[in-house]
Amino acid sequence: MLFPTFTFLFGFLPLTVIVYFLLSSRSRIVSQIWLVLASFVFYSWFNWSYSLILGGSLLMNWFFAQLLYKKQSKIILTIGIICNVLLLGYFKYYDFFIENINALFQTSFLLKHILLPLGISFFTFQQISFLQLVYSRSLAKRYSFGSYALFVCFFPQLIAGPIVLPDEMMSQFDRDDRLRPNARNIAAGLYLFALGMSKKILLADFFAEMADPGFLNAAGNFFTGWKTALAYTFQIYFDFSGYCDMAIGLGLLFNIRLPKNFHSPYLSENIADFWRRWHITLGRFLMTGLYIPLGGNRCGKFRNCLNLLITFFVSGLWHGASWLFVLWGMLHGTALVIHRIWSKFLGLKMHRIPAKLITFLFVLLAWIPFRATDMSQVKQLLAAMFCPESWSLPAPFDVRGLLFLIAGGFIIVFLKPAVDMEEKFRPTWVNAILTILLLIVPMFFFVKVSPFIYFNF
Repeated sequence: MLFPTFTFLFGFLPLTVIVYFLLSSRSRIVSQIWLVLASFVFYSWFNWSYSLILGGSLLMNWFFAQLLYKKQSKIILTIGIICNVLLLGYFKYYDFFIENINALFQTSFLLKHILLPLGISFFTFQQISFLQLVYSRSLAKRYSFGSYALFVCFFPQLIAGPIVLPDEMMSQFDRDDRLRPNARNIAAGLYLFALGMSKKILLADFFAEMADPGFLNAAGNFFTGWKTALAYTFQIYFDFSGYCDMAIGLGLLFNIRLPKNFHSPYLSENIADFWRRWHITLGRFLMTGLYIPLGGNRCGKFRNCLNLLITFFVSGLWHGASWLFVLWGMLHGTALVIHRIWSKFLGLKMHRIPAKLITFLFVLLAWIPFRATDMSQVKQLLAAMFCPESWSLPAPFDVRGLLFLIAGGFIIVFLKPAVDMEEKFRPTWVNAILTILLLIVPMFFFVKVSPFIYFNF
């Protein structure tokens, strides 16, 4: 079930919220069960078999957690992590590995064409974090199965994050003030949701219409090449930013505050700053779950750079079973190594304006293999941008597209991040009218809503 649909907005969401608070006034446990069941319905809407995988993963990890509570065993933790990785690997990477084995050894093993369960990377990583924290005895308390199930399955963050840590979410479940409707949270949640939905439908989906034809055929034209690259750069920005806003907004309706996951990444002054702003919770997971265990920056300079490359190799592969995603990850890993040498080892600095422009240009160029379906598209688009066959303006000239690119750039540079606006939000009549407009206008475009980009990961 997509957020920007009439079924979700006028059926699932109001029913879930109303029944949840009616039950909360009587029983905390029953209200948790209701929200877990509602989340399973939400997830099953895409494909009922997904709920079996989610439920199986949930029970498997709860079993390992109980073993770790009884005995702080690294063997149990390792087996639990391996089981999670195998589950993720089978559904996400089986065909990818078989394709590469066939190509490398000239074999003909059959592909299974496995349908990737939505959000499997997110709820797998989230549960790995839980097992690691149980093992290290880092959790503030021992939570019930109901709290754990809601932590994993909570529908606003189930499909595309954020990747939440147990204490920062489950600690909220026990607060009495969470069990009653909060007018301020409801107003702020609806505002954030409406803002995110507008970003997705009015901006991201329009930029997709500009970018998709360009990747299919940039036609060697300079302006078409750069328009295509900019359009996708803006598309993924507003698509992911819109989802993050909607997820946090939906959480607030239930008095649950999800962590910040997106904070104006295109204004970053360097690539390290970019990764502190883009998919913040994924970066946190890779930092604590992989980079630091590898040695982080506590080892020598060479090992430090190698650790960065390994971490971003995994980051690229996490995004998808394709060598183009690996290329994207390695580009970012290489850029981080260069930045580390430049800033840490040599102690050099750059003025903030050229630093921001260089960072944005790098991110834009790296998005090309991330979006492309094969290397021929990457080469075609880069050739159009840097070695064009034609410098003439395409006919007819896309005036509307140019205006949208200018507007998108203006919003990215000057509009405050939604999470910053939420902190100062007040339920005034002006904000109420703005929320209503941001909710109503995108509804006229529901017929062509596309899934969020990060649903694929």
